[in-house]
Parts: sequence; C-alpha cells; structure tokens
Amino acid sequence: MGADHAVRSGVDRVRPYAHQVWQRILPLLRRLWLAVLPLLQRVRNSTAGQWIEQRVGPAASGAATKFQAATESNRGGHRSPQHPRLRAMQAGAGLAVLGVLGVAVLSVSTGSDNDVRAAAQVDDIPAAEQDSGKDEGGLFGSDEAPKDTGPVPGPPAKGIDVSNHNGSVDWKKVAESGQNFAFVLATDGTDFTSPKYAEQYHGAKDAGLMAAPYHFARPDESAEAQADKLLSVADYKKDGKSLAPVLDLEVDPSGGGCYGLSVPEMHKWTDTFNKKIKDATGADPIIYANPSFWNECMGGSDAYADHPLWLAAYEVDEPTVPKGFKDWNFWQYTEEGSVPGVSGDVDQNHFQGSVGDLAKLGQD
Repeated sequence: MGADHAVRSGVDRVRPYAHQVWQRILPLLRRLWLAVLPLLQRVRNSTAGQWIEQRVGPAASGAATKFQAATESNRGGHRSPQHPRLRAMQAGAGLAVLGVLGVAVLSVSTGSDNDVRAAAQVDDIPAAEQDSGKDEGGLFGSDEAPKDTGPVPGPPAKGIDVSNHNGSVDWKKVAESGQNFAFVLATDGTDFTSPKYAEQYHGAKDAGLMAAPYHFARPDESAEAQADKLLSVADYKKDGKSLAPVLDLEVDPSGGGCYGLSVPEMHKWTDTFNKKIKDATGADPIIYANPSFWNECMGGSDAYADHPLWLAAYEVDEPTVPKGFKDWNFWQYTEEGSVPGVSGDVDQNHFQGSVGDLAKLGQD
C-alpha cells in the first residue's frame, strides 16, 4: 500500500506537467503530418510508392485517420482534460505516421534517381498546408509574444528636417511626394523658440508623417535650462506619430570647436540634458552629430550607443559611423534637396529601415 500510494502521488504531481507538454507536442505532430502528406502522395505515384502502398498503405491510412481525429479534437480556444487511452491512441497514431514516413524515405532512396527527385519536389504544396520551417519560440513555443519581431519588410523610409528658415510648409504635398517623417526645429539654446515650430510640427503629423522636435544645443549654457526649454515647447506625446526629441550637437557656431569644453565636460553636459528629457518623456533622445564633431568633442564615446543616431554626412555614397556607435539610424545626406511643398532648399534624410521600422522606433 505504501509503495502504491507513493507511485500514485508521484504520478499526480507529474500529470499536470506531462499534460502541458503533450498539449504542445500535439500541434507539432499535426503540422508534421500536413507537411509530409504531399510528399507521401508523390511517393505513392512513384515505382517505390506502388510497393509501399501494397504493403503498408492500410496501416498508414489507419494511422492517418486516428491521428486526424485525435488532433481535430484539440483545435479551438478551450482545452479539456483527456483520458489516458485517448492520449495513448494519439501518441501511437503519431508514431505510426513517423514510421510510415521512414519506410517511404528508405524505400525511395533505393529507387531510381527520377523517383527520388519526384518525391522531393513539393513546391506545389497548397499554401494552407505549408509550414514556414521556423520554430517560433523554441520546440514548445512560448506563451509570451516576442518583444522584437525583427525588421519590418518594405521600402526604406525617407524624410526632411525643417526650421523657421523654411517658412510655411505644404505638408500634404510633402506627404504625397513620399516623405515619411520630419525633424522640426523647436528650440535653440536657452532663449530661442522657432516661431514656425507648432505650425510645422503639428502640420507634419496631421499629414500622416512621423515627427520629432529638435533642439540646437549650446553646451556653454545650462543643460537643465535648455532641456526645460525644449520640454515646454515640444508638446511631445507618445501617440504613434511622434519620434523621440532630438539633441542636435554641432560645433560652436560662434567660433567653431567644442564650446571651450573638455571631453569629460561635454559628457557631463550631454548626460544632464538627456536625463532630463528621458525622465520627462520616457524616451532616449535621438542624437544628431557628424563624425568629426563626435570624435573630437565627445571623444568617440560609446556611452550613448543605445541612443538612435541621426548622422550628418554630405556628398558621400555611405556615411562614416562615428566611434562609439554601431550604425546610423537616420542619415542627413544633403542640405540642398528639393521636395514638393517646401520653398527653396531643404535638408533630406534616409532612415535605415522601412516605414514599419520607423513606427516601431516611435513606440520604443
């Protein structure tokens, strides 16, 4: 009695886990059956197939019928407990199918080359019965949706960046020309707000473009004050139409160079600005820079590698990525572009990804 009780207790503890494993294996067996069915049909029409049909055809037919009935009972959104005999029947049916497949493959391999090639050509399998061959989430799958599904197929996204110098923009024409996003100057230093910002920023979003506010940095002035200035003007929202705010880092327009700051001082200023923006928006600011500025004034630091990079590089076939970054996300490739809806020259940009990838970046 004691031993019997121990065995029963052990079985009771294992049963829920075994049931879960079985429920995950069963769909895989059904997919395997659907995948090999066309192959078996081709084998059947070959010389070797005639031999197989005469000897193991009845067994294969019976196994297929049992397996189909067993698997059909598990389709749908609700799962019910199964009797051990039913599970045993399903397992036996699945093993029978695999056994028949093994016999078929071995038989065909001893036949003519034509038979082998005919059996291998399954490119006309109906789409509904094909399987991608990918193991989604491992052998047993996953109850959690993947966090990153990888690149989204589609043509590369492209866009423009504008400031008060571009004046009023006909964003409908910009969108119709195939542009997908816009960077819009919001603020400069501690005391300048673009008088065209609200019109340009909301106009771009209303026309269906993704849009981002950008701030022209003055690292010789307070980082906190400049971050506050941008936040007060940007009207940034995670609404599916907005990209993260941009920190535009360039040489000192008054005299060139790094604003008289050392590399550690530039890092401290940048860290302070970025932290304030992220604390308020939840997004890492996009960093705009060119390779020479980044390597000289920021020391080629990799401390910002997690930030999206908007890289400025003109008249080159492919931009040089600054030290510290793995790749660029946006590439400003000209400041003399022509786009319907914008008067005069306008900066144009590539995004390294599709429109779908751009939308995903806006949600991060």
